[in-house]
Amino acid sequence: MDAPNCVSVFSGGMGLDLGLEQAGFDIRFAADNMPAAVTTAQANRPLLPFYDGDIRDLSAEHIQQVTGLSAGDVDLLAGGPPCQSFSTAGKRLGLDDSEKGPLVFEFVRLVEELQPKAFLMENVKGLLSASIRWRQLPYNNNGKIIDELHGSLLRELCAQLEKLGYSLSYREFNAADYGVPQARQRVFLLGYRDGTPVSFPEPTHAKEPSLFLEPWRTIGDALDGLVDDDSYCAKFSERKLKYLRMIPEGGNWRHLPEEIQKESMGRAFYAKGGRSGYWRRLSFKSPSPTILTEPHNASTSLCHPVEDRPLTVRECARIQTFPDDWKFHGPGREQYKLVGNAVPVLLAQAIGEHVKGALGSYAAVASS
Repeated sequence: MDAPNCVSVFSGGMGLDLGLEQAGFDIRFAADNMPAAVTTAQANRPLLPFYDGDIRDLSAEHIQQVTGLSAGDVDLLAGGPPCQSFSTAGKRLGLDDSEKGPLVFEFVRLVEELQPKAFLMENVKGLLSASIRWRQLPYNNNGKIIDELHGSLLRELCAQLEKLGYSLSYREFNAADYGVPQARQRVFLLGYRDGTPVSFPEPTHAKEPSLFLEPWRTIGDALDGLVDDDSYCAKFSERKLKYLRMIPEGGNWRHLPEEIQKESMGRAFYAKGGRSGYWRRLSFKSPSPTILTEPHNASTSLCHPVEDRPLTVRECARIQTFPDDWKFHGPGREQYKLVGNAVPVLLAQAIGEHVKGALGSYAAVASS
């Protein structure tokens, strides 16, 4: 069987693309309109057809024209629509976010127009509970609201995809369970045009290793051997450094004296929830928390384990399992966004290998 082809949309920093590529897919097309994503893709894959316009203006006809693939010939359509509208860390406007919310249904439109043999869509954990309409959530969105709107966006999304004739299922993954040195929760939706029952790859790593599962990889594992790192590094303000210098490796705000906790956190000191990201200093001995787009914020800090600075772009990329020869372009803050929003490469590879196997089985049956 020839390498199955893949059309990528909402490609961003191309972590999903690289993982699928390592799984044996031939990436034939990619699309994103973030300038840093465009320049990054063009620098690393100069021959890859890349669409840099509004996804709402992207047609199946254009994709077919530049790839030479006819209707129904796309093996896999993959992408991660913008997740800010559904993230529990954001305002959770859902479809009320006129710029980003509806884009998730542009993915559905392309499934309908391209009729790929399979589709793979990635998003944040918040997609599982996101509402199709905005409603008030408790402070910091940590409370649970179970009502008729809870999860209504996902139900509508699945209904539209099933109406197109696809079998589908979804699963929440922890990237650490697949060899990524990062405890990152993400949701994947997977479907097949021929009705193939959907399954997902089993974990290869665990917090508590066993005969069949390797131990979770750590930040120390990820950064081992990294030298001559000249990538962009944000800076903590002097105020933030005042408190972070008091935090030991692996610690956070709880390691400060109570009066300093109140002084440094303000109203957040009295909020509910763990607030584990406040004045957080990472540990070489543990997996990283989720790599974020702004590692220098007080409430979500990604402070280096022993140095008084945030992680660099390359260190974040190592933790996201990008290869070192994948260079990020654009302003530094945009590079952080590309890395932080990306699918970890090794997680994408694990899922890609599973999907490739299912497509191979389908091809074998179809040819017999």
